[in-house]
Amino acid sequence: MERLRTLWEFLRTSFWFVPSLMAAGAVGLVALTIWVERSMTAASPSIPWFLYVGEPADAETVLSTILSSMITMATLVFSITMVVLTLAASQFGPRLIRSFMANPQTQVVLGTFVMTIVYCLLVLPVVGSREGSGKLPYASVSIALALTILSIGLLVLFLHILARSIVSETVIERVGNELDELLDELAPLDATGPTEVPTQQLLPADFEQRAAFFGSQEPGYVQAIQFERLVAIAEKAEALIVLYFRAGHYVVPGSREFAVYPGERLNKELRAEIQDAILTGVHRTPVQDPDFSLRHLDEIADRALSAAVNDPYTAVAVIDRLSASLCKLMSRALPAGVFRGRDGALRLACTQPTYGGLIEAGFNQIRQNGAGMPIIVLHLLEAIERVGEHVRLPVQHEALAEQARVIMEAARSRVRDEFDRQRIEERYATVQQALDRAATVMGGSGRAGRVPSTVPAP
Repeated sequence: MERLRTLWEFLRTSFWFVPSLMAAGAVGLVALTIWVERSMTAASPSIPWFLYVGEPADAETVLSTILSSMITMATLVFSITMVVLTLAASQFGPRLIRSFMANPQTQVVLGTFVMTIVYCLLVLPVVGSREGSGKLPYASVSIALALTILSIGLLVLFLHILARSIVSETVIERVGNELDELLDELAPLDATGPTEVPTQQLLPADFEQRAAFFGSQEPGYVQAIQFERLVAIAEKAEALIVLYFRAGHYVVPGSREFAVYPGERLNKELRAEIQDAILTGVHRTPVQDPDFSLRHLDEIADRALSAAVNDPYTAVAVIDRLSASLCKLMSRALPAGVFRGRDGALRLACTQPTYGGLIEAGFNQIRQNGAGMPIIVLHLLEAIERVGEHVRLPVQHEALAEQARVIMEAARSRVRDEFDRQRIEERYATVQQALDRAATVMGGSGRAGRVPSTVPAP
């Protein structure tokens, strides 16, 4: 399943997949058109009014004109697209190009132009070789005209889409929605919180002495981990597999990134099976990596806060959208770091995201780049207060309280204006009160939880 999801992520963020499908559809449309035209004659009384009727030479001229015009329009569309992608890369960062490429509206517009060109190229020779004399009905020409009108309409829509796509709020919302979709895949958080014992306490006492360590097969970012397959591999080998990485981490051959216990179970075949269950590539993907979209939001804010751009309001928009996603995160259970076999034995242990780590990933870079700007500090504290109203576990509360503390410390050392510092102090006091209320609510509801487990460093 993870391999299919990774493949789909690659296909949906490409410019060639949808146009290729639509070009293939053009081939089928040509075949259907030829069949329809062969069933028609000039004397047929049931020719629809919308079908083109004319001499073969006239039909060829019309198709040739449409073909040359569509090639020109397609060239214009692709040129505009490249210009917009260049602007987006310079304004929001090159890693956000994939979000532009994943826009289905853009892909359909490009696909329509490609489809029209392919259709005209294939149907043009057929029109000239059609048997008959005088004026004949040409369904092929009518379809070509319809596709041309559709392409012109989509060109106007395409310009509108591109104009809106480089607006910062649109980009922020698109990335935020991608993060929300990933969070929606997580299970709702149980009222009692996670109860799994920390992973290091589950490992055998002689794990470090008897385990065999090895690295990845090739360097790259971990795009997805096939957990179920790894559990099946471990059950078959009657072993315990430990991964010292998670999706989004960079792995290299020769490192201590995998471990098999007991080490004598490790052989060449088992090593290859384990490595094959880890999908790596040159790019990170959001398939199992919530940090992916968080860091994209951070990148937008960081560039907005740079001296070259100096656009704090874009950073404020990022903070607001980030707080909405973190509110949703508070009600979701993060994946467990341990997997057991059918017999209940521990078969797989790995690192997984933690609430504290995700909160830090969302706020750290913005805090470091904007701690000297009162507007950024105030909105960061406001976001923490907003998220604090949704905390359900002590670990979530602790992470937010710690983040508020470091934001306040950075602001005290970098904000010089006394009036601004007073406003920040007042906001910080409000945040503390909100977090105290949240802690009281958690204590009254009997909710408890542990810090999500992680694998100890090898």
